[in-house]
Amino acid sequence: MTLTPPTDVVPADLPAVRAVIAAAIRTSVARSEEEALFLVSDVEESLTAWQAHPEHCVHLKCRVDGQLAGVILVKDHWNLTNLFVAPPYQGSGIGRLLLTQAIARCRPVSPRPALLVHSSTVAVGFYRRMGFVPNGEPRDRPGGCVPLRYDWHAAVTPGDRGR
Repeated sequence: MTLTPPTDVVPADLPAVRAVIAAAIRTSVARSEEEALFLVSDVEESLTAWQAHPEHCVHLKCRVDGQLAGVILVKDHWNLTNLFVAPPYQGSGIGRLLLTQAIARCRPVSPRPALLVHSSTVAVGFYRRMGFVPNGEPRDRPGGCVPLRYDWHAAVTPGDRGR
């Protein structure tokens, strides 16, 4: 397995990005096709925002053996809207790699004191291991909606907690 370090997503990547996102949602997040369609549509709004203002975003991809394996999108350098890893690569460290790189890029330019995410229920453990803490009450939404935050001044490198 040859892992390519994270690089910027470009418009030509969008078909593969959409395919990875849809597969990850259907396999790991959604409990029904109706939920999957809702979530894919919701993510599409974030991709549209990135296309309109890429200069306000960090949008990274990782490839394994030349195939897109994971993507992350942070809008306005503080709003983590998407982090998806293709089902065959989940648990392999790609999510950690993407998140660590996104934090490194966003931290010095973010106008906010923290990186925020509304995590799906299944991803909360991952984010907690990466140093995120609760940031409000969960909301009833397809896939779950658990508000979490990663404070930029956190003394621990992402991923060092909970090992």
